[in-house]
Amino acid sequence: MSYENVGKVWSVDSFKEYLSGLKQPTFAKSVTIHHTGAPSLAQRPNGFTVQHIHNIKGFYQSLGWSKGPHLFIDDDQIFGMTPLCMTGIHAVSFNRTSIGIEILGDYDCEDPLNGRGAAALRTAAAATKALFEWLDIPLNEDTLKFHRDDPKTSKTCPGRKVTKEHFIALAQGSSNSKAQTPPQTDEVSVVEYATQHKGYTAAEAAKALKVKNGMTFFANVWIESARYDKSNATTVASAAELQSDIVKKN
Repeated sequence: MSYENVGKVWSVDSFKEYLSGLKQPTFAKSVTIHHTGAPSLAQRPNGFTVQHIHNIKGFYQSLGWSKGPHLFIDDDQIFGMTPLCMTGIHAVSFNRTSIGIEILGDYDCEDPLNGRGAAALRTAAAATKALFEWLDIPLNEDTLKFHRDDPKTSKTCPGRKVTKEHFIALAQGSSNSKAQTPPQTDEVSVVEYATQHKGYTAAEAAKALKVKNGMTFFANVWIESARYDKSNATTVASAAELQSDIVKKN
């Protein structure tokens, strides 16, 4: 029963609806954030599937764990594992008082500020905010735990490139957060913009982005300002051009 939520998948909105029908657990005084490390984003180019979560469950059971973390989150979806009404296994010092979230990616190495990494953090931050609102506890540096805050571990979780300040800003919708609409003078990732603002999944956006004869098209529309940024391995374009509704979902 401790893996009862394996097989359940939510969007951020449906997750909020799911929470509205649950009784708040008395044990949860905080939320703890992890990254999966392995698998990384590169190892899951299309994100998680339900079978992946079943496989992770099997791995935990092979360790003798009767339960695991509560949620696994990728670019745009939330996957259940341990029911939110009971304690899980995810961080030694926090298991009895915290809900555990695993974010797909290895943020010691992969980029949490751009592309799929940024999308995964935004989804996780939105889910985290929903959890805090449901639990009716304040979201701050004391109640938002990182696995590396656990004095009984040497983990870097959720990755050296992720700061608590940034994650809390994402969850709170801070104007300093990179999840906000970028200034019109900035260049932004085309795929990230389409997933964040135009309703595309990461897979749909990647499929819609094409280069023909040196010109970049998105959903068959020419993005005149687009260029390939080698440093971030992503196609970027003027935010002003993208905000002009050139990128839209049919």
